Amino acid sequence: MDNNFSYLLLNDQGLRAGARGLEIDVRLPWYRSMPVSVVEVASLAVDDHPVAPERIRFEINGKSFQLAELPEQVEEFWFVLDRAVLRVPGLKAEAGTNHRVELQLNLYPPYIPHLTWVTRASKALRANQTSQVTP
Repeated sequence: MDNNFSYLLLNDQGLRAGARGLEIDVRLPWYRSMPVSVVEVASLAVDDHPVAPERIRFEINGKSFQLAELPEQVEEFWFVLDRAVLRVPGLKAEAGTNHRVELQLNLYPPYIPHLTWVTRASKALRANQTSQVTP
């Protein structure tokens, strides 16, 4: 569902390709910080190919989580000015190539019972080269 945050969810410069897989920058689609435990990556597709949830890592504050671990992360916060990174190890792309990224992110604000805030975005992004070296 498109909302006022949809255009901010994916950054125009936020796709990187490298030895550690594909990295996608994601912005929090909400007006205040949230615990990571209320974040759900509902779907991710690259070039019309859905990415299985078990292949995606959610990285924030220097930590990396499997999507199944997010509901347990009640002490970890996603701050409104920070970006999270969705990393897909093994998904390859050449730097300088264009790719369509489609993402649905659901939020469950703890102070608004029964609300599911659904944000979808779809953008054509150019892959940049990562500067990180594989450990």
